[in-house]
Amino acid sequence: MQVISGFEFRLVNYTDSGLRPRKKWTAAHTVANTVYNMAGPTLNLPHAYRQVGMRLDSAFAKIQNAEEFVSTMELELGIQEQWTAATQDYKDFYQENVLTNYSKALDELERLVVMHLFELAKLSTSGTGR
Repeated sequence: MQVISGFEFRLVNYTDSGLRPRKKWTAAHTVANTVYNMAGPTLNLPHAYRQVGMRLDSAFAKIQNAEEFVSTMELELGIQEQWTAATQDYKDFYQENVLTNYSKALDELERLVVMHLFELAKLSTSGTGR
């Protein structure tokens, strides 16, 4: 995540396994319906069915909310074309994001090394080689 002049930027990739979230939800819904139809009323699983239904409904509501949020932001920011992995803007931001994450990891490593050196100095063992 990167913050620039009050805006929060997140690189979001919806190409997980080649399926968009809505397609994943549709696939999960189909599987749940298939299981329900195979089990039928002979098995006593009403609680499990309700749980599956509630989780599917919750996932679909999250997808709808995310799509609505993205649509609203696109209108407010005047975005005409969405980035794809092939666009130059995406590649540039991705590279910048990679460098930012690397820099954060390096800063954290430096912080830990300095903290460890201070602990060794407190113990007066920093020059003993142990």
